[in-house]
Amino acid sequence: CEMLVGLKPGFVRFPGGCVVEGASLSSRWNWKETIGDKSQRRGLYNVWGYFNTYSLGYHELLQLCEDLNADAMYVCNVGMSCTARQPSEYVQGEELKPLVQDALNALEYAMGPVTSTWGAKRAANGHPEPFKIKYIEIGNENGGQIYQENYRVFYDAIKAKYPDIITIADE
Repeated sequence: CEMLVGLKPGFVRFPGGCVVEGASLSSRWNWKETIGDKSQRRGLYNVWGYFNTYSLGYHELLQLCEDLNADAMYVCNVGMSCTARQPSEYVQGEELKPLVQDALNALEYAMGPVTSTWGAKRAANGHPEPFKIKYIEIGNENGGQIYQENYRVFYDAIKAKYPDIITIADE
């Protein structure tokens, strides 16, 4: 950790890369499966073919940002699997709503009060004080018409609840 501290990063982007998207939507990184008791985290084979134990999960990544005094940049799935792997998958309309809610829940886990559902889970995991997420990247290396339409849905929902968060678009 001393080497990371020595780098003095301004921000940490996580979970990063195609792991956010998954080779399919069912194999995307699911932040809820990466919190809590490490022995109960199921893990997942990622897009590169190796097993991710989820031992370094969402909570730990938030804690890392805090420990490094670096701004957190959370990357959420925008309803698209990795487009470099064909066939890729996407959802829109009503099917997109659970993913938008998932992103809002992730932000609530990090920044919500302990009286909120996800803020209470953060507190139960040992961090009653909110973390701070300065940035949210909506999607990962996505582009095109579907991305633009989905981005707008996420943007509107996120900004309605977290107007000060800085959103980042791909393309």
